Amino acid sequence: MVDNWVKRVLIVGAGTMGHSIAMVFAQGGYEVDLIDLNQDILEKSLALIQANLQTLKEAGMIGGKSIPNILNRIHPSTSLEVAKKADLVIEAISEHPKAKREVFQTLDGLCPDRTILTSNTSYLNLFQLTKGIRPEKMLICHWYAPPHLIPLVDLVQGPRSSEATVKTLRQILLELGKTPVLMKKFIPGYIVNRLQRAMAREIFFLLDRGYATAEEIDRAVKNSLGIRIPVVGVVQRYDYTGLDLALTFERNPAIHLVSKDRTPKTLSRLVKKGYLGVKSGKGFYDYSSKRLEEVLKERDRKLIEMMKCLRKIER
Repeated sequence: MVDNWVKRVLIVGAGTMGHSIAMVFAQGGYEVDLIDLNQDILEKSLALIQANLQTLKEAGMIGGKSIPNILNRIHPSTSLEVAKKADLVIEAISEHPKAKREVFQTLDGLCPDRTILTSNTSYLNLFQLTKGIRPEKMLICHWYAPPHLIPLVDLVQGPRSSEATVKTLRQILLELGKTPVLMKKFIPGYIVNRLQRAMAREIFFLLDRGYATAEEIDRAVKNSLGIRIPVVGVVQRYDYTGLDLALTFERNPAIHLVSKDRTPKTLSRLVKKGYLGVKSGKGFYDYSSKRLEEVLKERDRKLIEMMKCLRKIER
């Protein structure tokens, strides 16, 4: 059994991922410092946390009386000085190498020697960016949106990450109800993001060439892969297909997949218009008739129902 000495957690960045990660740790009984240089983002994040907790309450996942205690364990701030009290840090700022390097340099000067430093980066090589900064206590801890619901966390160890650091963080994640997947060495995107990147090439190819609409693509996936993947994954499904048939299919010359990264025209056009998705009210779909909290609540309700189904499948 790993001795969990971590009591206070610092989340750097209160955006899409940070506020939700802070909520997970507060639910787990940790004192959480949530910092962001932007006071407006900080206030917005606290409102989203309250809305998320209300959704969990309505789904019967937490008791209403626990909400004030959870909220009281989250301490918002606009100063990194709170790092002086941190046992564990999760950096969740934007994916800018220089900014991340500067944050970790500052953290190294403020945090106690015991503090474990981690990043939520999706694809940057943290271990190269932070050379010379606590290599034994440096890890990538990559969460999936929304962190308060999705169990998976990529736990990536660096060339010099200590075994004790890896074990401590893995145990913390397990106790929080998460499913940590340990990557022995760094590769951009890890497992799921690499698979999603490959899918993205085909998705945007189909959209850009007018083969199908966004709605039709989603309908096709939800009514096939969306049902099958939770049961047989993406590797075991070949066993059910038959490996001989799978080999024949992979050799099929008729299907020419996109093999290069290209700038998607459809995606570029939407971004140019300011259609950034849920956060702006429009993307491939139109969300403008509802408040952000309502859109997220609708998504979370469906995810909770899916998680309940998955638990029944796994029994």
